[in-house]
Amino acid sequence: MNVAIWRVRQVWVGVGLGIILGLTACQSPPVGNPRPASTDSVRALPEVQFQVEAPVLEQTDAQGCLLWRLEARVLKGEAQSGEAQGMLQSVRGWLYRAGKPVLEFSSPFARADSERQEVVAWGGVAARSKVNQAELRARRIVWRARADRIFASEGVRLRWGAFELQERVVVVDTALEKAWGVP
Repeated sequence: MNVAIWRVRQVWVGVGLGIILGLTACQSPPVGNPRPASTDSVRALPEVQFQVEAPVLEQTDAQGCLLWRLEARVLKGEAQSGEAQGMLQSVRGWLYRAGKPVLEFSSPFARADSERQEVVAWGGVAARSKVNQAELRARRIVWRARADRIFASEGVRLRWGAFELQERVVVVDTALEKAWGVP
């Protein structure tokens, strides 16, 4: 099972989500009503917007090996219909292969999809391989863990020592060891 783990240092939650969750988690059922609360009451929670300061998000694969780790200045998101989604700002991230970090990056914005095992970063991404010190710069990257590929687009610059490649779109492996052009 793939699970994204959210570790949070400080939390501010809009529209009182913390208060709502605190009350529903700690509240005893009223005396004379032995029925437990139905799941309908959980679905009836209001739609909320939230902000989390200094979040750290991680995902592991089925074997428990780390896939990615993201640290950000802030996570802004919303919860609707029992689903939560958000956007990280001022991000520093690490992408892993076989549980070892192979790429470190920074970007103004990012999001992760634990179901798809993908990380998307945009706004000007700067990445450096931990394997061979290759560097990648692009306006946007999409990393797909299952394919071990980064799809970089918009002003891509890939540097291996003195060799530099500039393209509109490039596909590279996670460690920036191999590159493929896109027709």
